[in-house]
Amino acid sequence: MDLAQLKTQVNQEENRFELLVEGSVAKIDFKEGSKGQLYLVHTEVPGVLEGKGIGHKLVRESLEWVEKNGIKIVPLCPFVRAYLKENLDDYREMIEEGSKL
Repeated sequence: MDLAQLKTQVNQEENRFELLVEGSVAKIDFKEGSKGQLYLVHTEVPGVLEGKGIGHKLVRESLEWVEKNGIKIVPLCPFVRAYLKENLDDYREMIEEGSKL
């Protein structure tokens, strides 16, 4: 598996970011808020993909898309919050004011 060749996609119909890896889908579910912000609700990486950096790649590429589109986020998912804490200087500006990390 060449992780560098894989790219996170936005699935608007399912309200999620997804990364297809070896026939399995890793995903971050989101909900759109009333002000256009995205609530990042839940991250899921199938067991067969755990421990391979899939979750971090998924979060990083999802946040890149969010930033490129000028959207604020409300991180509700513990995995996303942990990633943001570790990389706060890179993502501070995109976090909705008052959001808990």
